[in-house]
Amino acid sequence: MEGTIVVLVIVAVAVIAVVIALRQRAGKSASARDTVAPSAADEQRALHGDVRRLGPGDVVAYDGTDFVIDRTMRFDEEGFTWDEHLLLDEVSGRKLWLSVEDDDGLEVAVYQRVEGAALEPGPAEITHEGTTFRKDEQGRAAYRTEERSGSGAQGAMQYTDYVADGRRLAFERYGTGGWEVSTGTPVSEHALDIYPAR
Repeated sequence: MEGTIVVLVIVAVAVIAVVIALRQRAGKSASARDTVAPSAADEQRALHGDVRRLGPGDVVAYDGTDFVIDRTMRFDEEGFTWDEHLLLDEVSGRKLWLSVEDDDGLEVAVYQRVEGAALEPGPAEITHEGTTFRKDEQGRAAYRTEERSGSGAQGAMQYTDYVADGRRLAFERYGTGGWEVSTGTPVSEHALDIYPAR
């Protein structure tokens, strides 16, 4: 009788050990499946910074110049969101705008304001400085700002975008103000080096 009990205990211990070993192996297999190798874009972002996570105070190195983000504007058009960042060269005072859209692929563009241009959106095509731009999209969005110093603002805006051979012509109007005109060029996110403030 004692021999039978000993055999039963040994068998039970062996069964428990097998079950534990199988569970550990299954857990390791699941972990291996869940671990996804970083993409080439993720590896580049680890080196250069993530343009999708910019905010006031961050430094963006572009075209040989270090710009600090003075203001960030967050836009929402019925759930579609994008950001625009005011880049300031604190040495020369030069200002650029960096647009970041992450919808069906990341789109990054650098814009410069056009001062004193007698241009308004509306027609299907607009010619500016010898280039003919065709209307691409237009709409209305809510916005809120984040400032490096001072409190932010919020409100509504209208926009109309034109495109031509890799160049862009953008119109934005905030509230009842006039149209702000900018010309832009798409850039690779890897053309930027980002140094977060936080």
